[in-house]
Amino acid sequence: MITRHQKRCLLRIQNADREKLENLIFQRYPAKEWGTFFRFGFRRTAWGLAASFVGAERPMPGEIDRTSPVTVFRSRYILRAHHIVEDGPLAAGVIHSHPQGFDTFPSPSDDDMDEYYSKEFQRYSKGRPYLSVIFARDPDGKFYFTGRVFDCGECYPVMDLLTVGSALERERSQVEAEPVSDGDGTKMPTKVLESTTARLESLLGCAASKRLGNSKVGIIGCSGTGSPAGHVLARAGVGRFVLVDPKRMSPPNLERQHGSRFVDALQSVPPTKVEILARLIREINPHAEITCLQGNILDELVLDALLECDLLVGCADSQHCRAALGDIASHYLLPSIDVAVAMRAKKGKLKLQLVEICRHAPQLPCPFCLRRIDQTALSYELMTNEEKQWRREAAKDAEARGQNGAQYWGGEPPQELTVGYLTSLAGSMTAGYAENMLTGAAQMPHQRFQFDIGWEKLGVAPVQGQRNPECSCGKTVGFADQARADRSVSRPPHWPQPRVVQA
Repeated sequence: MITRHQKRCLLRIQNADREKLENLIFQRYPAKEWGTFFRFGFRRTAWGLAASFVGAERPMPGEIDRTSPVTVFRSRYILRAHHIVEDGPLAAGVIHSHPQGFDTFPSPSDDDMDEYYSKEFQRYSKGRPYLSVIFARDPDGKFYFTGRVFDCGECYPVMDLLTVGSALERERSQVEAEPVSDGDGTKMPTKVLESTTARLESLLGCAASKRLGNSKVGIIGCSGTGSPAGHVLARAGVGRFVLVDPKRMSPPNLERQHGSRFVDALQSVPPTKVEILARLIREINPHAEITCLQGNILDELVLDALLECDLLVGCADSQHCRAALGDIASHYLLPSIDVAVAMRAKKGKLKLQLVEICRHAPQLPCPFCLRRIDQTALSYELMTNEEKQWRREAAKDAEARGQNGAQYWGGEPPQELTVGYLTSLAGSMTAGYAENMLTGAAQMPHQRFQFDIGWEKLGVAPVQGQRNPECSCGKTVGFADQARADRSVSRPPHWPQPRVVQA
């Protein structure tokens, strides 16, 4: 039995690529097999391998033996596959079908094929992993699969296939897996799960409730908008979370952070924000699986944990988080919904009560293409305190000489002053869109839109944007760590190291 503590692979593929791939390898169904080499990006993590499908290297006429009922690649096709890994940055693997009525567990001939290709491809690619996947359908059209990774002398299973599109689908391998349990090894009582999500099941069906229970959602930023998002998702039955926030609670957070208590603000060392949200989630679902990280989305440890998620919810409302969400969506095929809130007042009267919600996905323009990134504010977020002080002094010296000091220092970006009713509204709406994506129940009306609750008809305004053809976001889709050089933002070395919080 494969347990959660053994290495595993998670393979992501875009819905459009999945449809083309199945049309290709099921072309001789139901009695005969077909297959293809394919390219994928990857990231080695503490839990195994995060792999992202980039494209099939479709066989040309004569490159597969059509006279054989099983998949037999001919030498010129194999040579072409060698060049995939020798001439480019990506890894290569094989996907093939098994005939209808057969399991997808590897046959002896599959074992021989994988033993050969794993050695050959790792030799030509200088040590990149090799991935082998088998697809099949039953007579009713139900899809099932298995897969395995050969990497650095190890072999371990592909446990999850995540299909990324307007809806998100997670499918489990035929390989028997350990059921979700709490820390004591006890399963969540089925009757309790059914009773807590009964209205959702009545509305959308039992399959939607089950899908949420099997989902893993990453929440980056666990205060004003992140805590209500987590609160709503937990009550909807989402069973697994990755919570990320670098900060501890402070007294001003009490007004807008769901789950916080007055006693938390009185402690000499207040709890971290991830601990407070984890506590709230467990009060709703004691069996929830929660990973808490006191850190930042730019930390490598955090990225490893986030790559196990179906969907990310960006609630940090920072420039570097927004930029990173775009990178992760493009490079790792991991979509996200980002939420921001802005409020302005004059003489005690509100002038602005703005919410912005934006979806990031591999096929969509990135935050830079959408002009959502303020470069000056981004630079400020990444500076050391020493550099900020140097820039202030340089600006003063320039002004003393009669020059423009703004070329050295444009001032600190103002702190966003937001209050709980608006952050709760924004976070809850974002959670609703996340639920819809996970279940396929509905889509966001726009990739990016804004509204103001103080305006007539809420002043809803979609903010349109197109992918910039010069931007790298459309050129390295699915490249994973092999697109590291194309990341738009990276972690400054002076930031504190992240840590896993036991909550």
